[in-house]
Amino acid sequence: MLSPFLLRSFFWLGLCGAISVARWPADVFAHPPETHVRIATPAAEIAGTLLVPHSAENAAIEKVPCVLLIGGSLSHDRDGRTNRAGAPPRDALRRLAEAFAAGGYASLRFDPVGNGRSAARGDWRGTYSEQASVVAALVDHLRKDERFSSVVVAGESAGAYVACLAAKGGTQADAYVFLGAFCGPADEVYSYNFGRLAEYAATSAERLAWAEKRCRYELALGRHYREMFQQARDGREVFALKDGDFTTKIDLVRRREELDLPPREMFRNIRSPALAIAGDEDCNVPPAHAELAARTMRDAGNERATHKLIAGVDHSFQRVPTNEDEQIRERFELTNFRRPYEAKAYHEILQWLRATVPTPAELFAEQVELAAARPTVAPAGLNVVTGEIPELVLRAKDGVEIDQVTDESPERIQLAPGIEIIADITAAKKTAGVETLEGRIGPLILGEGSQAHFIDMPAGMFVEEHPHSTESIIYTVRGRWVLCSQGRRHVMKPGTLFRFGPNIPTGYEVPFDENAFILIFKGDRITKSDADFIQYLKGMADRLRRDHQAGTPFLLKELPADHPARVFANQIPKAP
Repeated sequence: MLSPFLLRSFFWLGLCGAISVARWPADVFAHPPETHVRIATPAAEIAGTLLVPHSAENAAIEKVPCVLLIGGSLSHDRDGRTNRAGAPPRDALRRLAEAFAAGGYASLRFDPVGNGRSAARGDWRGTYSEQASVVAALVDHLRKDERFSSVVVAGESAGAYVACLAAKGGTQADAYVFLGAFCGPADEVYSYNFGRLAEYAATSAERLAWAEKRCRYELALGRHYREMFQQARDGREVFALKDGDFTTKIDLVRRREELDLPPREMFRNIRSPALAIAGDEDCNVPPAHAELAARTMRDAGNERATHKLIAGVDHSFQRVPTNEDEQIRERFELTNFRRPYEAKAYHEILQWLRATVPTPAELFAEQVELAAARPTVAPAGLNVVTGEIPELVLRAKDGVEIDQVTDESPERIQLAPGIEIIADITAAKKTAGVETLEGRIGPLILGEGSQAHFIDMPAGMFVEEHPHSTESIIYTVRGRWVLCSQGRRHVMKPGTLFRFGPNIPTGYEVPFDENAFILIFKGDRITKSDADFIQYLKGMADRLRRDHQAGTPFLLKELPADHPARVFANQIPKAP
């Protein structure tokens, strides 16, 4: 007799034909279906992965809470991978997302700006405040998604500080989970990490030789972090780190932020229920900071703040060796990434979440265990020496991403590097556009040396001949209309293609009962961004309105009956 667990596994397997039988059942539960998305925020274009839980019948659950995962300094992509050369693969954020899905919670995890496929839209220094603005925009985005009943923010390590800064700016989630969060003076964290390494290296020649060979930068920091913070207090922009023959420069912008906006004080901005959870063997952040964060929030009036320590695990909730010497070496060589994850941490988080922010979705305890227990697999194409993943391979592994429609840009499918798809350019709900007297106009694709946009011309429209400074090729997608140039007219219909050269006047008339939709290709990229094009269109719409008010006709019915456009229209045979 098959257990209910295996029966559910068979059911999932039947519906998810892409899953290999040879990898069943662990991968069925450890890698539930994901949607790759792109979200436009004022500061950056964010690439992320949305994971929505399914019921035992594999039917999508409606209105579940969604958890926004914010990675810390170890997480250089949405899954929690670390870019440091030679580091073993790490996927702490992906596991956490899988555990949330097993517990009935959706999640959005994303590439930090400057890493992966998230990109800044303007100047970006990588400050905590800039990151907080992105988090605020993502929380707002998730609140508008009708699939989600509430938004929970889960901040890992420094991600907790970013979440607090977003709360300070006025963006409050419905609940918070802080994982290994630091809640004290920033130099205390440096002392706990790098100062301790310097002390360890000074205890023997063998330990010093190991530190100089395996973690030279961290050793130098441990010896000179006090000087670095003093220069940050003095307002310096850059710290020249010099330790013997080792030299490098460190941007102090974040250190100054930590001094101006102390992490502990920032926790006072959290007004929603919060859980601060940490491993009692955390070698990155003092474990006592979890209790300190909860106490700080309670002191500020948030009685719904609490904390939890998980025994025998580190910063990522991975089990640690009992030998302190091994702990230190694994922490700085990052070989602790190979250690097993502790499912108890996930269970504790889910138990608190389900009591605090309930979900209608079912809890699958077996899946939580599998999320913790599965082996960590290096991403396809990973160079274990450099830590790099070729973009093409990464995209092939992770799947298709979707740029969600915004007020400025259409929904675009990012199939592979350099490959963008718009599934239906005529779908008004999936495109951005501006209503003008010449029709609804909007951007479609901006290439490196070309671009395309659309015009949905309304029935009855008349636009007199006018020139454009750049050449265009125009394809009629839907409906019929009349092209006019130098008084000559031709009926255009779906499938018709034409070109006009620079400064050649053309007119557009729609003497029919239905709109006509045209696609315009430009052989040069004349627009910097979608946003710029939208702003141009808004200005054009205002100008056309003023022209109309001044007497310029934009409708055929506004022309005299003997106008050539109306005479020609009366001669067009009706469509069969």
